[in-house]
Amino acid sequence: MKNINGGILRKIKSLPTLVFQVNHPTKHLQSQLTTNTQHDNKMLCQNIDLANDVDHQETTCEYETHHLFQESNTMEENKLLCDFEYKCPQGGKDAIILYTTSLRGIRKTFEDCNMIRFLLESFRVVYYERDVSMHIEYREELWRILGGRIVPPRLFIKGRDIGRANEVVGLHEQGILKKLLHDIPLISSNFPCNGCCGIRFVLCLSCHGCCKIIDQDQGKDTNGYRIRCPKCNENGLIKCPVCS
Repeated sequence: MKNINGGILRKIKSLPTLVFQVNHPTKHLQSQLTTNTQHDNKMLCQNIDLANDVDHQETTCEYETHHLFQESNTMEENKLLCDFEYKCPQGGKDAIILYTTSLRGIRKTFEDCNMIRFLLESFRVVYYERDVSMHIEYREELWRILGGRIVPPRLFIKGRDIGRANEVVGLHEQGILKKLLHDIPLISSNFPCNGCCGIRFVLCLSCHGCCKIIDQDQGKDTNGYRIRCPKCNENGLIKCPVCS
């Protein structure tokens, strides 16, 4: 019996495949796992590279589309602006200038100023308001540009005379005003100026609003003479040094 069992074992050992599987089952399994892992890693790297290529192509396509869209909007804006007369206020070549008045003597004029101001603020664009009632130079500037005693409000966009309140409201209702405001910088903060609280003027720091200062260089009187303050306007105000 022992001889028979010994012969069977010798035959089994003579088979290389069976001997390998019997003696080294763990090594064979590890080899297969290593091969499969390497294959999976290779496929994963290929998939990642493919995904990166697709993302890069999509990003490039989106950028080109956005760039073309911006160019199209700019061309449309320039075409629309050409329909308005070019009368550029000082510093208004690439900006929005709004001439207003804060006086309430004429109710309609005051409400028209508020209407245009409200529209510009709703679009959150940066604009420069010039109140003719607080600074006489603004009034003279407006009259000089338009060649007459024009009553505010008056809106200028990139040097183009857009018109009065009813004209601006009409452009807004037609959807044209939004296109005219393309490429205008947006407001970066919801808070008013810390220096003037949005009024754009502050009391003169030299005369404190009285429009007179003491000139110690005139005459022999130790108290000096009161002269017109050269720094403030007719209301004893100066432009806000923070936001002007």
